[in-house]
Amino acid sequence: MTYTDETGRLYVVAEDGTETAVFAKLSGGVLHCMVRATDEATFNAVGLSVGLLSYENPAQPEVLDEDGNVVTAAVEASGAIVPSAGNTVTRIGSHVITPAVLGDEGVEVTPAVTDDRYHVNFWLGADVVARGAWKPWIIQWMASDIEGTPNKDESSLAMNGIELIDPLTVTSPSNVLL
Repeated sequence: MTYTDETGRLYVVAEDGTETAVFAKLSGGVLHCMVRATDEATFNAVGLSVGLLSYENPAQPEVLDEDGNVVTAAVEASGAIVPSAGNTVTRIGSHVITPAVLGDEGVEVTPAVTDDRYHVNFWLGADVVARGAWKPWIIQWMASDIEGTPNKDESSLAMNGIELIDPLTVTSPSNVLL
């Protein structure tokens, strides 16, 4: 079970009744999370391991006939890394913290300040959320107690090279699904 309190904080309730506040939003059955990784490769590796992402051409197991002879050899996963069925992933990349300041003639006076970590927003569709596989990993993330390196007034928790950002502390999100 999940519920959102009057402040907008999402809670996951375990079978034993334990409630865990989580850094995510749930609206219309869709779960939204904001994360930032040390780099794209880290995001891809973790995303593949938890089923958020998959390869365009999934792995195929070896096929044997009734005598145990190989009919079709096993095929490794290949192709582009894409969102798994039912998920939406928006890869933002670097994020501008403070825009550049331009002078009267359009010449840069002060360069932009950027966070060059790999930022991503993702949404788990209602069917994916209903299956509940996301609950154990988000509870584990919240239990990590490793604070991330925030921008401005954000809060985040880090695990496996990825920070889960508290959506209630983001004052100007850069990507919103309408």
